[in-house]
Amino acid sequence: MNTRLLRISALIITLIPLGCDKPNELLRAPVVGIVLDNQVPILIKATDAGNVRIEYQKLDAENSAFTEWGTLSETNGLSTNLYLNNLDDGTEYRYRVEFEDGKYSEWDQFRSFPAVGEPGRFSFVFSACLREKYLGFNIFERIEQVTPTFVALLGDQMYGDYDGDLNTLEEYSTNDSLRKKMLAEGEVILSDKTVLQAFRNKYGRVFDENYQKMASRFPIMATWDDHDFGKDNSDGGYPYKAEAKRVFKENYPAYPYEDEEGGIYYKFSISDVDVFVLDARWYRVPMQDAEGEEKTMLGDEQLSWLLNGLKESEAAVKIVFSSVSLNDYGGDTSSGRGGFDSWMGYKYERTKFLSFIEENQIHGVLVFSGDQHYPSAHILNWQAPLNAVSHSEKMIEYSLHDLGSAVFDFSASPLNYKRATGHPLIPENQENPAFSFEIFRPNWAMPKETAEDPPLVIGSVFGLAEVDTESSPGKVSVAFYELNPETEEMAEIYRIGITF
Repeated sequence: MNTRLLRISALIITLIPLGCDKPNELLRAPVVGIVLDNQVPILIKATDAGNVRIEYQKLDAENSAFTEWGTLSETNGLSTNLYLNNLDDGTEYRYRVEFEDGKYSEWDQFRSFPAVGEPGRFSFVFSACLREKYLGFNIFERIEQVTPTFVALLGDQMYGDYDGDLNTLEEYSTNDSLRKKMLAEGEVILSDKTVLQAFRNKYGRVFDENYQKMASRFPIMATWDDHDFGKDNSDGGYPYKAEAKRVFKENYPAYPYEDEEGGIYYKFSISDVDVFVLDARWYRVPMQDAEGEEKTMLGDEQLSWLLNGLKESEAAVKIVFSSVSLNDYGGDTSSGRGGFDSWMGYKYERTKFLSFIEENQIHGVLVFSGDQHYPSAHILNWQAPLNAVSHSEKMIEYSLHDLGSAVFDFSASPLNYKRATGHPLIPENQENPAFSFEIFRPNWAMPKETAEDPPLVIGSVFGLAEVDTESSPGKVSVAFYELNPETEEMAEIYRIGITF
C-alpha cells in the first residue's frame, strides 16, 4: 500500500468519530396510558432530539408490530406519545423503544383493559400528594404488588411551590447526585431561567426510578391539583397555568381532553363503566369569594359536561375522579386566605351537583378524590334510614338499591408525604342527610402529636377499588391501605362493599 493511501485511511479513521451524533437514549422509562378505542398511548421522553417508534407484541407471540415514528424536539420537551393500535382486550403485551440509529431500549410489559361496553372486572389504585422530600419509602413497589388495571393519580404529583419555589425561580438542580458530581468536577451550576424549565425540573426530580418502574408497567390516569398546577390553593387566575399544562402533557400520556385549549378534564370507559376525570383548578374562581351562582370550581361548561354525561350514562356504576374531596371535612386553608379549597368551599356548585343527581334519580355515582391527607369514605345525598347490608369492625357493605341517589366520596392521600392528618367528626352531621356520613377511621391511624425531633414519620395512603360487573349481583369493593409506622408495612384499615 502506498504512503498516500495510508494517509487517507488515517484521515478517515480520525474524522468518523468526530462526525457522529451522540446516541439518543431514554431520559426515563416510558409511561403507559389508558386504553382508548383499542389503542394505548405510551409517552416517551429521551435525552436528545430525534425520531423514535415502539416495537410491540403479545407476550407469547413471535411477530411484532410497530407504531408510527414520532419526533422528539425541544418544543415538546423531548417527549412524544406513540400509539399501539389494534390491541386485544385483557391481554399482556411487551414493548420496547427503537431509536432512529437502530438502538433499542429494554423490554417492558403491560396488560390492556377489558372490553369496553361488556361486563368485566378491573381494579385501580387511587391516591394523591407526592413530595420529593419524602421519597424514602417505596410506595410504588407496594402498588405494583396489588396488580391494578390502572393507577389513578389525583393531583399534587409534585409540589411546585415547596422544596424550591418555581414561582420565585429559586435555584435548584434537577438531581442532587448530579449536582454533587458537577461540583466535584468543577462545573458551574446555572439557576433555572424560566418557569417552564422549573416545571420540567420538578417533575424530573420527583418521578424517581421507583415511580418509573411502576408507570412503565401499569397504565397511568392523572389529573392535577393546586401544587402541581403551580401554587398552594391555585385558581384560574394563576399566571403560569399555560406552562403548567404544557409540562403536564410532557409527563403524562395523551388523554382525550374535552377542551384542548382549556382545562384537562376528560372521559373514558372501561368495561361497562363510564369514568369522568375533573379539572378542579383551571376554571375555578378564588375560594375566598362569596357563595353564589358566580362562585365556581369547575366552570359552566365542565359542570354541564359532567351533569349531562352522568344523566346520559347507562352504566350501573359511574366513576368521577376529583382532585379535591366532596365531603364536609376536607378543605385546606393553609394559604392564609379565607374559605375552603375543596368542594365544601364551593357549596352552591356542590349543591347543584347533588341536587341534579337526586332530581334525575341517577344511581351509582362514586367519587374518588385526593388532597385531604387522610383516608376516608363518606356518603352524601342519602335518604334516612341509612341501612347497611352487613358490617363488622373493619368492613361495611351497602346495596345501591337501598341508597337511591346517594353519592359516595372515597378519599385517599397522601401517596408519599408525612404522617396523614385528619379532621375530627362533627357528631351532629352523622345523622343529617344534608351532610356527609363518615363510614370509618380506625384509632391507630388517627393523627398523633409528633415532635420535629425525631423527624416526622413518613405517611403513605392509597385506596384500591375493585369493580366486578360480571357477577350477579355486581359489586364494587374499596379498600384503604395506610402505612403502619410501627411495622413499616401497608395495612388494610377498612373495606367498603357496594352491590348493585
